[in-house]
Amino acid sequence: MPKLALVSRRRRSLRCFVLAVLLLCAAACGSDASDDSRSQSEFTDAVDAQPGSGVDAATEESTPSTDDMPAVTEPGDAGSVVDDPPADTTQSPTTSQDSGADDSAGSEDSANAGDSADAGDSVGSVGEPGSDDDGRLDPLSPVDAPASDGSTDSDDDPPTVSAPDEPDTPAVPALLPSVTSSQTVARWTVKIVEHVAHDPEAFTQGLEVVGGVMYESTGLWGRSSLRTVDPESGAVLAQVDLADEHFGEGLTVVDDQILQLTWQSGQAIVYDRATLAEIGRHAYAGEGWGLCRMGDELIMSNGSDRLARRHPATFDLIDEVKVTASDYDGRFDYLNELECVDGLVIANVWQSTNLLAIDPVSGRVVAEIDASPLVADVKQAEPQANIDVLNGVAAANDGTATFWMTGKLWPRLYRVQVVETGAL
Repeated sequence: MPKLALVSRRRRSLRCFVLAVLLLCAAACGSDASDDSRSQSEFTDAVDAQPGSGVDAATEESTPSTDDMPAVTEPGDAGSVVDDPPADTTQSPTTSQDSGADDSAGSEDSANAGDSADAGDSVGSVGEPGSDDDGRLDPLSPVDAPASDGSTDSDDDPPTVSAPDEPDTPAVPALLPSVTSSQTVARWTVKIVEHVAHDPEAFTQGLEVVGGVMYESTGLWGRSSLRTVDPESGAVLAQVDLADEHFGEGLTVVDDQILQLTWQSGQAIVYDRATLAEIGRHAYAGEGWGLCRMGDELIMSNGSDRLARRHPATFDLIDEVKVTASDYDGRFDYLNELECVDGLVIANVWQSTNLLAIDPVSGRVVAEIDASPLVADVKQAEPQANIDVLNGVAAANDGTATFWMTGKLWPRLYRVQVVETGAL
């Protein structure tokens, strides 16, 4: 056969093949997505099997490898979808995929140009996120996804936790009932809380509790002493005796010192609080009966109706005030052992079962404290005891609203509350 006829025959065969391809492509465009994908795969296999199809080795090498991109069919194929879409569908289309599609389309010869254009129309709808033209989810489009654990949404911010409030410090209970501005003397009494043993040989002249230790001064000629006592048991912890010429009276604690009065010696003996060793003396005129500390001053009684204010370091007399009371028929002379508390002076009255609450500035008696329940109790408990008068009062200073009270030669030491009469 002549060479020219052979060439013409091959061209006619090629035209027939291209026409068949076009018909096959038109049929594929009208099929559904699953048939479309299968037909295109068969078409691709057929083209690859035909010699002289116009696809050379250089074109195949220029096509991007599927190993370098997501599992998507070659760009240019109609109806391309992800074979197995990943769980996270928020990834946006990358420009590298678009670039690969352009390069592949440019390498096709004129025989495949129409097919490439049709395929481009099919995937060109990736412009609106969410779905493609036939309502299917576009795997390359961003979709709403739940906020990750690191979301900065203000609704997910942890609630502000306030620091716990500091616990309230319990208030120290008042030792005495409230005092009114009335000039009338209030009537208070005592309620027995408990009692402990007390040395029946102690002629009590003064009591004070500081730091959990009770300091007690005792009297009588040749029997006077200074002691430390355990208030919880009444046991004597330590004791120093006074010289026979001194009759012990009231006492008070000033920092690391103890000051003890004497009845008629005109001497206030100063002791070291830790060792009870004598470290000094102060002289004063007249008798000494009761003593207590109020702030930066000392309050002293001398058996009269007057209270003296003295300097705690030098014992110098600062001033004195006369004790008075309106509409009160009781005695307010013979003021004896003292306790300074809540801005008032609590004074034993010698040979009486009453104590007085006195304003140290004005000298006014604001209340009378009836302690006769103690006298009755101790006499009933120890009917044979040689007890003397009520004397000795000290705030417990242990966080309770109580006082310790006793008397001269009493076998009991009482813890009491001071309450309004009728409140029992």
